[in-house]
Amino acid sequence: MPGAVGTAPGIEIAPSNQGVPRSGVCQTPRRVWGSVRGGSMQFARFGVFISAALVTSTLVAPMAQAAPHIAPQASGSSFTSLTPTRVFDSRTTGHQLGASTATIVRFPANLVPADATAVVFNLTGTGSTGPTYLAVGAPGDGQATTSSNLDLAAGETRPNLVTSRLGTDNGARAVELWSGPSAVDAIVDVEGYYAPSTGMKFTTTDPHRVVDTRDTAPVGPGGTVTLDFTGSVPKGATSVVFNLTGTDATAPTFVTAYPTGQSKPDASNLNLLPGQTSPNLVTVPLGADGRVTLANAYGSVDLIADLAGYYGPQSTLAFFPLQPLRTLDTRDAQGNPREPLGPNGTHTVDFSGWLPNSAAAAVFTMTASNVTQSTFLAAARHGTSEWTTSNLNLAAGQTAANMIITALSSDQKADVFNRNGRTDVLVDLAGYFAAPTPACQSDCVFTWGMGSLGQKADGTTTHEAHGPSVAYGVSNVVATAQDQYHVYALKSDGTVWEWGGNGAGELTNGHPGGGVDVTYLGNGFYSTMPTQVLGLHDITAIVPGHALRSDGTVWSWGDNYLYELGNGATDPEVVPATAVQVSGLGDVAAIAGDDFNGYALKRDGTVWSWGSNVWGQLGDGLLASNLNDCYFERGRARPEVPNCASATPVQVVGLGDVAKIGTRLVIKRDGTVWEFGGVNTDFTPRAPRQVVALTGAVAVAGRANETPNETGYALMPDGTVRAWGSGGYGQLGNGGDCRFGDCPASAEPVTVSGLTGVTALAAGISTGYALRADGTVWVWGSGFNGALGDGVELGRNVSVPAQIAGLSGVTGIGNGGAAVVNPQ
Repeated sequence: MPGAVGTAPGIEIAPSNQGVPRSGVCQTPRRVWGSVRGGSMQFARFGVFISAALVTSTLVAPMAQAAPHIAPQASGSSFTSLTPTRVFDSRTTGHQLGASTATIVRFPANLVPADATAVVFNLTGTGSTGPTYLAVGAPGDGQATTSSNLDLAAGETRPNLVTSRLGTDNGARAVELWSGPSAVDAIVDVEGYYAPSTGMKFTTTDPHRVVDTRDTAPVGPGGTVTLDFTGSVPKGATSVVFNLTGTDATAPTFVTAYPTGQSKPDASNLNLLPGQTSPNLVTVPLGADGRVTLANAYGSVDLIADLAGYYGPQSTLAFFPLQPLRTLDTRDAQGNPREPLGPNGTHTVDFSGWLPNSAAAAVFTMTASNVTQSTFLAAARHGTSEWTTSNLNLAAGQTAANMIITALSSDQKADVFNRNGRTDVLVDLAGYFAAPTPACQSDCVFTWGMGSLGQKADGTTTHEAHGPSVAYGVSNVVATAQDQYHVYALKSDGTVWEWGGNGAGELTNGHPGGGVDVTYLGNGFYSTMPTQVLGLHDITAIVPGHALRSDGTVWSWGDNYLYELGNGATDPEVVPATAVQVSGLGDVAAIAGDDFNGYALKRDGTVWSWGSNVWGQLGDGLLASNLNDCYFERGRARPEVPNCASATPVQVVGLGDVAKIGTRLVIKRDGTVWEFGGVNTDFTPRAPRQVVALTGAVAVAGRANETPNETGYALMPDGTVRAWGSGGYGQLGNGGDCRFGDCPASAEPVTVSGLTGVTALAAGISTGYALRADGTVWVWGSGFNGALGDGVELGRNVSVPAQIAGLSGVTGIGNGGAAVVNPQ
């Protein structure tokens, strides 16, 4: 990290006593555990335990789970190393980062290009006025406040390598620093970046200790030691990643890593006080001879380097950044039983709920806290039996963090080991390495909008809205659908694929999430790549969470908060491992549905419904005696209240002779259009009613969710579109100033302006979509969550249709914002 935090002796660095195994390989960086405590440390053959005279109290970031996150690039990104360059130093401004504040750090375009997806930098905290922490994320993530990258005691100076996905601020690629409860100075020294257009891919290595000066002689004042990687990495490798640990320093000092044969930069990778042991992950270019030099500033110090991997032209793993996500916190039973890791204890961290099957290595910050005895922690591929390296070294009572890059087992697991005493462990996932997935070539899915739960299907998550982008890992798609948290694709072979949220195990991929509260918060498990919905075959049509099979049966999967499975099950906590058959339905001709309901049109012209009835969606003529009794408890509605929901299909009363169906909309065989479900103004069930002045429609679309206000759309034989119902956000498409969400509704259908040649319709939440015969897609209504496809999260409201840029050759669209495209 450029410009040592202290370039002269005497800089205050809180002691961090840690055991350093004498042999082995550095593990992948990740946050596992941190603790703050003092006391004496002992020596072991494979670990050095140092006596800590100073016992400090540090603070670990809040227990709340961070939400998932990432930047764009389905093919992943490659790494470009930079000469360490300081881009931010709050000390030069005269103002510390205030308590509980966010600070934007922008990276100059000559260092980090516009297409960079993630950045690597050394983050140093110093001069804190009390126990605190620093957390990093892309601007707007917000979730950075529930993870952390650096934990500091009062007055402590400590660095930690950070890999963070990037966002944009004022035209520059940027990150956001979140400070904890005490003011602190922060220094950012950029060391490299990931981008899809340039750079080198990564290779993880078997554990390998490159140097341990305890076996030879300490590095003296102004002295150097050379790390020879020629026997550890192939010829042509450009950069190496290793865990660097300093121990037994005799004076306040700092250590700098740089390519052998080049000038030593004004930078540091470690800051040490006498008697302190401290690690930090280092990414550094190799010299022409495949070597790296470590330079010590003052006094003498022992240095230990454990190789974690390398970048080069022979490497094959691309990087996929994620929004900061806490995957383990033993303090609150997140990711495992609520119990600290004991002496010689190992905990398996299962990343399979967040990472695709292709993930070969994980990148995370590991923090230890509430340490009862001097110890060291290590992380490695699941199944490791010998622990001869370390990633964190701790004194009793200390809290500390280190970044880790570690290889994963084939089932996306890593193990964490603790030598002595008991300690809490936290893991904050920042990204992963995987072989790039080939792009779709035929009948592809394009999505737009939000991607915080992996809805982009490009291996990443992102808090930022995005324009149309291709979903990776799925081709030959004939139909698609989307709801708030998931995207669905029906392939030509009759299988169904899904990606996005998995907080309750709704992906049927064997990795259930955290239960009913999790999904409603939008957190928890997810899949950033398509996964096959188990138990489905010979499928001919899909809507969110439901599928029609060629034999006329209907199948459902996912959560059952509002009995939307329709199979008679009434325990919302139980999520089936495979798709289940909707009870009592056969000879079904078509289906419709939304987030909370399923609808089926039988060949006899009757319509059946199941799921939520909070606003009379079932259309069965029944309502709860008090609709307020149906409302949320513990993150879900209360379907156990009579008439709030139905766990099996019920017939929509007063509706027959139906030819086509949409969400709470039908076209009868006589060409009239009807609505069903909902409540009257006096809160009595609303009977099916004909949409006035509308006959001859060839298709209908709508999306009501659980609200009583909805907008309907009808496609006419001449290729024009009619709309009726709510219009506040411009979703009627007939013009007007709807910037403030107050455009009028219309009980009678109005013509959507300027649309001709339309072949298909779809609806989002207060948004309409139309597919034209020329293969373009047009949108109008609310731009919330990027629904307009323009990459703006809190977008404008559009009251007349606008073409979605970047989409052509479209053959089908689905409710919610997804399209099937046959690339030209």
